[in-house]
Amino acid sequence: MKHKRTKEDDGDESPMKRFYDEPSSDEPGTSLMADKKCSKINDPLELLEFELQQPQLNVQEIGKIIAEGMLEKTLSEESLRDLTIRFSKSVQSINNIDIWSLSDELSKGVIDSRLVVIGNAFLWNLLKSSMSSVRDKFDQYHLKMSNMASSAAAAGRIDFASSRADTGQFIVLETSIFRSMDLFDLFSNVVFRKTGDVVSKGKQFIKAYLTTATNPKCYIWHYSLRQSGTSHKKTLQDFPSVISETLFQFMLTLAGLGDRELLQNFEHLSVRTRFYASLGDSDQEREIQFEQLKSMRDNLLSKFRNLVTDVLNEIREMPYNTVTCELLPPPRGKPMDTHQCVTWRQYETLLKKCSIEPSRENVEAKDDLEFKLNINYHQVIREEEVDIDVEVSK
Repeated sequence: MKHKRTKEDDGDESPMKRFYDEPSSDEPGTSLMADKKCSKINDPLELLEFELQQPQLNVQEIGKIIAEGMLEKTLSEESLRDLTIRFSKSVQSINNIDIWSLSDELSKGVIDSRLVVIGNAFLWNLLKSSMSSVRDKFDQYHLKMSNMASSAAAAGRIDFASSRADTGQFIVLETSIFRSMDLFDLFSNVVFRKTGDVVSKGKQFIKAYLTTATNPKCYIWHYSLRQSGTSHKKTLQDFPSVISETLFQFMLTLAGLGDRELLQNFEHLSVRTRFYASLGDSDQEREIQFEQLKSMRDNLLSKFRNLVTDVLNEIREMPYNTVTCELLPPPRGKPMDTHQCVTWRQYETLLKKCSIEPSRENVEAKDDLEFKLNINYHQVIREEEVDIDVEVSK
């Protein structure tokens, strides 16, 4: 409400000033309609709650209601506290204080108690704006944590199912080093632990593949999913991306997260696909479900990549039996047949020696070990056949 200072009825200028209420339609704080509604309310608590719900808070009117209520004993400290608690629980935010109505009829250079009120009102609005920003950030954080919790709970229910793939669907093609292999047939022959989750089963399957992937089997020692360290640059190669992507796609398919649509953004999905229809009944449900599936897929794919790195590191600890042509479990302090078995460290040492000092002695030692490991065996045979042909022609 707007308050104006007046003179006494006898026309004398009095140092004692009083205020009277005069509603105005052009006032930025409270409208005439609100004033008429307010005039019908007699209870000070209801009046106070009414003022707190206005688009612009009239701090003078609020102060007047509280002061008169205290003087007339219609308000108490306890009733104000109860109103504060009740109002803060039911209202999401409080509106700004109307600073302009506080500034009416103020003169420059004149000390007025309303100056303090105006300053406090501005600081209140500033603080409220800051708290609103904090609330928004907290709501976003709460939503993010809820989504993460939902994704984590859903991820805990993910498991491999052989019914999601079939024979001949995921095949690693043969190369000069890697064997041709049907990943579904290999998966069907792996005996998984009954208590294992999708990550532990994934590690079992990855190890079953990598220990039989190359010809000879020990050649897998040479591979790493990513380059690491200068000392390994000349002894480790990047794992072929074509094979790793086939491996990951097969495992994601078994986990129910192999749909190609999960590589896209939601707005780019075709609405006429079975995948889109399976996400939910409404667009909002579909988008939430899609984002959860996409998050689970990305999370699981990251874990699978780490598993390949871990398994490759573990395989480099496994000795290779040159008689049975099999990789053996790490000795872990147990005696090892040094005549039949070769370790990656022995092989890597010779590779580094040849790189640093490619002397005839070092090269021959490396060649002898590679022949024993059956690495480049076919190339060695062809070279020997050429030498024999030359000798015969002489």
